[in-house]
Amino acid sequence: MKKFLLGLICLSGLLAFALTPTAIRASISSDINYQLEPVADIYGQSGNVSESSLAETIAEIIKAVLALLGIIFIALMVYAGFMWMTSAGSEDRIDKSKKTMVAAIIGTAIILCAYIITNFVISNLQQATNG
Repeated sequence: MKKFLLGLICLSGLLAFALTPTAIRASISSDINYQLEPVADIYGQSGNVSESSLAETIAEIIKAVLALLGIIFIALMVYAGFMWMTSAGSEDRIDKSKKTMVAAIIGTAIILCAYIITNFVISNLQQATNG
């Protein structure tokens, strides 16, 4: 039952963070298209206006994934802390909670380092190709 509730909380957090940028982007795009309708009638332009480039869209996706990973990190830390506090002095449960905390911290550090490296490589590629 506890695992089900934890999974439900994580899933609701994922949906809250993942769906918000999509809803905002759709609203902005429809507003821009609505405001440009008179101009399109005069100059004969057609098509939809995109307010973000591919790089910006990918950046939004990465931010949503990082938000999800942050939620998972917090959930693991809370779980490990709860397990430690309810261990009643049992060395096995204390060791397990310490290992969970260390694994969560190492995983988060690896993810952040991968993001930093990816950001560095993509920005340098954009500078090299744009001149």
